[in-house]
Amino acid sequence: MQVLTNGGNTAQASVNINKGIGSLVFYSDLAFDALSNEKINLKIQRNGKDDIEITPGTVSLKEFILACTYGDDAITSSSDFATVCVLELCEHGAINLREKDLIVLTLSQLDDTKTYTFDGIEEPTFSDDVYQYQRKSMASEHENADFQTHGFDTLILTDHVSIEEVNYTFDNGMSCKYTLRELRALSQDNDPIAYVKNDGKVTASFANILQLPLKGVDKVNIKKAQGAIINLFMRHDVDLRNL
Repeated sequence: MQVLTNGGNTAQASVNINKGIGSLVFYSDLAFDALSNEKINLKIQRNGKDDIEITPGTVSLKEFILACTYGDDAITSSSDFATVCVLELCEHGAINLREKDLIVLTLSQLDDTKTYTFDGIEEPTFSDDVYQYQRKSMASEHENADFQTHGFDTLILTDHVSIEEVNYTFDNGMSCKYTLRELRALSQDNDPIAYVKNDGKVTASFANILQLPLKGVDKVNIKKAQGAIINLFMRHDVDLRNL
């Protein structure tokens, strides 16, 4: 079912969804590579209870799509749209909405000459295993920083020449050092089909951004030269949350 379309000529759009869905499908006449400033905010507004923030406030739509599609899904296209992708919101079914609960979807900083459309995918079962995300940054003046990653399964990382090395500390206590080139190779090996364009060309990765698995990784250490802000956008591992 279609839940939102801005239809062009507007830089923002919002909708309240009162039916549980398991995924959103995003369509646009804008090619994925051309997404830049667009933002998304997703939350479950609970009636009489604490809201569930799916995204940590307003975040990059591009980073959100990359975190949703890494591993099992690919960004695709069709004869009608330059970008089509399925964004899973909940594992094991649709989001379990109770009486008067709402899924609130807000888009901002859109290109008002382009179209952004979302469908909501219904499921035969319901679940409370909602995916949630966290965003962290390494300031331009910092040269060495640790990020706790236990409990996350996916990392979207800025790929910038200022990064000298990335160190993973695994849940068995072992540490491994990687260059960006090595991480890109490992990322592509884990998910070799990342983007199928409407001209039939397939790409395994994206410029200036790395998609990386985080299962079994307790800490990520980044060493870099001064001068660039490095962003980390991570998805919580719902399997660990249920332990």
